[in-house]
Amino acid sequence: MKATVLAHDGLERIRCRPPRDRTTPAVGDRVQFSVIRGERRIESITERQRCLWRPKEHGRLLMAANVDRVVLVVAPEPRLKLVMVDRVLVAADTHDIDVSIVMNKCDLASVAGVEEALKPYQDLGYRVYGLSALTGVGVDALHDELSRGLNVVIGQSGVGKSTLLNALVPGANLKSGELSRATGKGCHVTTVSTCHVMGEDWPHGGMVVDTPGVRTFGLYRMNLVDLSMGFREMLDLRLGCKFRDCLHESEPDCEVRRALEDGRVSPGRYQRYLNIVESVRSDEG
Repeated sequence: MKATVLAHDGLERIRCRPPRDRTTPAVGDRVQFSVIRGERRIESITERQRCLWRPKEHGRLLMAANVDRVVLVVAPEPRLKLVMVDRVLVAADTHDIDVSIVMNKCDLASVAGVEEALKPYQDLGYRVYGLSALTGVGVDALHDELSRGLNVVIGQSGVGKSTLLNALVPGANLKSGELSRATGKGCHVTTVSTCHVMGEDWPHGGMVVDTPGVRTFGLYRMNLVDLSMGFREMLDLRLGCKFRDCLHESEPDCEVRRALEDGRVSPGRYQRYLNIVESVRSDEG
């Protein structure tokens, strides 16, 4: 199976055979390729940094490498899942990846509930954009931000990622789907990751990666102690815990639990943190 490589000199998209070591190239990989007797082949893949993974049966799949920004798309429909929001933020923050939360379908009357649910994330310093990919309201502001670096668009099926990409990238012509009337859940339309150039020509401008919709977001091989680093309100608090490897569960003299009692940490966020810790622990087992 060949991979498409974007050459920096001339910006030509070139179809190349994968490396001889059978490493599967991923979106965002930086590679060296050769042309020998007319055959183009990837010779090496630069060491990957800032990686995002997605779950698959019996393991995980590399979604993208060398990511500069995650664009997390949410909407009033399908129903907002805060646990998935928290999982994506943990993956991004612990790998030093910027995050923008995009609230799509802001033209719907039910958007008020989503705005209220996202307010605590704004208070924590996350950028939240309200827009409508369908009407075009608010799209220009996001376009300016995504015109730099490698940006990966993530969200549940049905939140309008492909419609948003069509609004951001003229000529993208990505298929978009509707919510299932029976379940209220999104229908999978994007089945593979696609990459689009925005702003100036790459590598000086930006690239946007559209990914298949997800109903969960895996956090594989993550150190349990590092999980709280993806919860910004716990970053400084964890320094006050008695034990350096405190998981803020039932350990004595835990500053995070003290903060929970006096209102400095949201009970909802704390409970989702515990759920994530337990799920990662179960994956390790």
